[in-house]
Amino acid sequence: MTDVVMPQMGESIVEGTLTKWLKKPGDHVDRDEPLFEISTDKVDTEIPSPAAGTLAEVLVEEGKTVGINTVVARIDDGAGNGARPAAAKPVATPAPPPAAQAPAPPPPAAPAQAQTPPSPPPAAPVQAQTPAPPRQAPVAEAKPTEPAEPAGSAEAAGPLSPLVRKNGARA
Repeated sequence: MTDVVMPQMGESIVEGTLTKWLKKPGDHVDRDEPLFEISTDKVDTEIPSPAAGTLAEVLVEEGKTVGINTVVARIDDGAGNGARPAAAKPVATPAPPPAAQAPAPPPPAAPAQAQTPPSPPPAAPVQAQTPAPPRQAPVAEAKPTEPAEPAGSAEAAGPLSPLVRKNGARA
């Protein structure tokens, strides 16, 4: 069974009103399929199903206001079916051999620990590089400025507008 909880829809929101169930008990639901609608003081939205399965029971009726993280429904994901636990048991049986293999890696880990002391010397040069001063962006070289062309010259008339040329002639 998967519990369906009232989500927190905002930092300051502590409760919500379940306004409408979009599915009825016994209906099949897919993961992320809209399951019910809620209304808070800041938002009205549809809440998706957290798992695929059958809507087993509705614990909160429409129109009720409940706090966040309150279980509002349960979805039967099929774990109660007799065939599913049988499939889960064979999976659980192979799981202990990997657990037995887990103790085997610690002995190889001991040689890895022997390799760990040589690792700090390479770390020391890295630490020596860390205190290096931060790189600065190159500074543009200052170019000598040339005197501006007189306002009436032909070169100055290029991209300047007539208003700029007129005001330049006054200066």
